[in-house]
Amino acid sequence: MVWKSRSTFISHRILPLAGTGIASVFLSGCFLFVQPDRSQLRIAESRPGDAALYRLHDDDSYSCFRIFLPEKPAYKPYPAVVIFPGGAYGVLAWEKEGLAYAEFLNRQGIAGIVVKYPLGSLFGHFARHPAMVDAAQRVIRLIRFNAEKLQIDPNRIGVMGSSAGGHLAGLCAVWDNAGKSDSDDPVERVSARPDFAILCYPVVSMSAPCTHQLSRKNLTGSDAPKELLDKLSLEKQVTKAFPPVFLWLTLEDRTVDPENSRLLESALKRNGVFYRACYYPHGPHGMGLLTASERKKYPDAARWSVEMIGFLQDAGIIPKGNRP
Repeated sequence: MVWKSRSTFISHRILPLAGTGIASVFLSGCFLFVQPDRSQLRIAESRPGDAALYRLHDDDSYSCFRIFLPEKPAYKPYPAVVIFPGGAYGVLAWEKEGLAYAEFLNRQGIAGIVVKYPLGSLFGHFARHPAMVDAAQRVIRLIRFNAEKLQIDPNRIGVMGSSAGGHLAGLCAVWDNAGKSDSDDPVERVSARPDFAILCYPVVSMSAPCTHQLSRKNLTGSDAPKELLDKLSLEKQVTKAFPPVFLWLTLEDRTVDPENSRLLESALKRNGVFYRACYYPHGPHGMGLLTASERKKYPDAARWSVEMIGFLQDAGIIPKGNRP
């Protein structure tokens, strides 16, 4: 199959955006109260409406994920999306960029898996790379390992992330993600490569001038070597093997420089990766699915979810049909 690239670009006007770290914590939802309550061995028991939080490893009392399965899917097996909320690797927008996305995907007949991954702040016990990507890949492996029992198609498991969560989703596509054939753990023998990626106003580079400094500090600490920062810069790691990508952002973003996405788009185009990039003129960072008032104020950006569903249809992830 030959993939063709398409970029949607809309002219813009820059407006100031205010924001604080305190607001980020406030908007992060109740992630601090999210704790694993069920063993990974029981993942296959999950059913629609299940609110259980599953451990990545049975000795891990922090990292976990929740599985949202469609109530009445139009087809089976259905695709799945592993979701990484944003928050500069310091907090998690658990509800706005996690649970809300999963519920939206369910309405499209897609399973959503929302992940609480390690963080580089006090709220995450000052974890550092590679703890984040290790956790992310573990969830992909667990879902693929249990795919048949969950009625998920193991060849249509994607990743989705916002802001720093978008960076983490991208790392899943570029870091070593093959199954470890010699592992004693059967889950680790399964591939962690995503089949597609949905990146919402993502952090991309850890080495360019447009780097989001707080994300980099929380991910790597203050004195990471250049070699590591280059390996963590998505635009420097894209190859022809990168999965199809849907990318969207607003050009008024004052938190994550839009140049991040431009760098990534250039790398995707250079390597012939199928992608769709939507640059919307107005709107702040971190809008998620947008509130009712935001949809009226930013009607262009409010269409990103429709564009995303169209992309998934064009990429063969879901059948063509009505869009949201």
